[in-house]
Amino acid sequence: MNNHSSKTTISDYIDNSELNARIYQILLHLQDCNQPGIVKLKRHPLEIFNQAYAICEELQQEKYPEEAVIPIWKRLRNSFILHEVNVIFSCVYVIQCFSENKNPNMRYFLFRVKDKIDTHYFKKFEPLLSEELTYITALPANFEFLKTEADTISDLDKRELFYADYLTRYKQAKNKGNILQQIFDEIDLIQRTKALTTTEEQKAETTEKSGTKRTLKVTTDVLMLLLEKSGISAISDDKTKMARLIAYLTDFSEEKIRQRLSNTEELTSYHREEVETINKILAELNSNISIKYNKQR
Repeated sequence: MNNHSSKTTISDYIDNSELNARIYQILLHLQDCNQPGIVKLKRHPLEIFNQAYAICEELQQEKYPEEAVIPIWKRLRNSFILHEVNVIFSCVYVIQCFSENKNPNMRYFLFRVKDKIDTHYFKKFEPLLSEELTYITALPANFEFLKTEADTISDLDKRELFYADYLTRYKQAKNKGNILQQIFDEIDLIQRTKALTTTEEQKAETTEKSGTKRTLKVTTDVLMLLLEKSGISAISDDKTKMARLIAYLTDFSEEKIRQRLSNTEELTSYHREEVETINKILAELNSNISIKYNKQR
């Protein structure tokens, strides 16, 4: 068994998880159940939870969890009565169904476990699989904890995205059975992330100095014109080395400069003021070079 950190109270499991709260209700029912084929559960639910989550953590390390079913089952039988093992594995089955384990082989584990568990016990847990339960043990237990983390993020855009990410995770946990809603939630988060990325790229490609805007595109185009005057051309020479030189001189992103050298799309009216400024400077130097922008855009 792995080194699972056992909980000391049942509240540690059920206070922040609707799933565990529902499992707890079933365990209490099994303690009182008088139905044929069911042996009353004498173990405390805390022992069942600790064993079930220990197995779940162990399975996280298994590439082929289906191969672990029989060895774990036999190991449990050394310490637990057969009906208790059935209950523990029923808990494991449900927990794994609600977990976000990405191992594609987990479906084989679930198939083998379900085939192994006594149906009298499994039927008690099976209805949980169709319920929309919140499984949030991996999420913060309270807002104060979440806010403490968020307050350490000075950039307000990133802090907003931090909250948006957790909001999406809570909503998806709540909508575990509603795949369509989960997709909408994920799309919304992606759109927020894209918007923030665009903003950061604009910041990264624009610097302010003495009240004058300076963009990566215009700066790169001017330096390339000067390099061409010295016999270095983006058509025939190494763009990577040129991008490295321009990045060194400007402190703009080397990768984005390299992309600009490969995609010399026209400058737009957004760059007009900057283009006019640099062209004026070039004219004062009596150079015969200048850059242009498309005034129609």
